[in-house]
Amino acid sequence: MFSPISAVSRNNAPSQCLATRLLNPRRRTKTQNPKYIVTTAEKFSVLILDDSETLLKSIGHAVRTLLPDVVIHTAPTIADAQQIIAETRIHFYILETNLPGGSGIDFLCDLRTFAPEARVAMMSEQLTPEQEEQLQKLGVLQHFTKPLEVAALAQLVQTHHGYMTSGTGQLDAKGEFAVSLTCPSALDIIQLKCLASATIMLQISSGHGAGRIYFNHGEIIHAETGSVRGERAFENILRWKGGRIKEFPLDAIPERSITTDWQGLLLKIAQNIDENVVTV
Repeated sequence: MFSPISAVSRNNAPSQCLATRLLNPRRRTKTQNPKYIVTTAEKFSVLILDDSETLLKSIGHAVRTLLPDVVIHTAPTIADAQQIIAETRIHFYILETNLPGGSGIDFLCDLRTFAPEARVAMMSEQLTPEQEEQLQKLGVLQHFTKPLEVAALAQLVQTHHGYMTSGTGQLDAKGEFAVSLTCPSALDIIQLKCLASATIMLQISSGHGAGRIYFNHGEIIHAETGSVRGERAFENILRWKGGRIKEFPLDAIPERSITTDWQGLLLKIAQNIDENVVTV
């Protein structure tokens, strides 16, 4: 059995309002930027984390049946998984929620602070209401209940393999990261950059226009789109449906146009969007 997790913002509208989807994982100070989109020079890579050797083999076989060229990495412990992601670029994660040596949710929380775009499926024998809420907030694609429908899980991997190799997200000619705004939402990506204390610039483009958001040690200090600056520009960007986002290092700090702390800013803008109120 499996259950969909409605945690990402898509054009057909999420089940939760934006304001209540603001994440609250533990704060992290280190940030990395692994690139999770498949390039033409590499193979699609999947990491499976579970303490059952039988299940690791079963899932791996099912995925390879649909995707013969996929690279499968298996990890029976969180320590093994951490070692793999330190050395290898993973495109899709399949994680057990409850492990003898730790929590798969804690592992995902750490992962999200530097890889908000990672595709993740979770599995366990059962979920508490608190765990289900955590998975929703962390943007899990689906939770699969054990005994596992391995074929359904493999189908999910195949579906996202198609997304990631057909232009939903990709590396540009300079090797810079680009990702769709719909998985996870722009709001989620921005919040995770704040939590990671990032000093970067995000460049956003969509059918509505182009914009930039500047971060300094996790604070949102400036936004611009066309001739609009500050909070109004930031809100305009978050209202766009679909688009692409690129991340660049911040070589120079721009003049500050946003003074509200990032938590207050995101909550205010999310509430405006939910209530269809426009900042003036």
